[in-house]
Amino acid sequence: MADLSALLMALIWPGVLLISVLVISRTMLVVARSGIRVEIFTREPILISTGRAPLRAEVGKVRI
Repeated sequence: MADLSALLMALIWPGVLLISVLVISRTMLVVARSGIRVEIFTREPILISTGRAPLRAEVGKVRI
């Protein structure tokens, strides 16, 4: 019986480490899939020019 409890105690830390790695990796996947949301608040309209020049927008304030 003492050998069984010693074996279980020896296996607890690798089990905890494995579960922790799985939880952290799962959390990282969820964050990566959801992406970063950016909200743009401005008092003036956003000016976008679409001529021969590349697309350009000017914003006064950004909250992440």
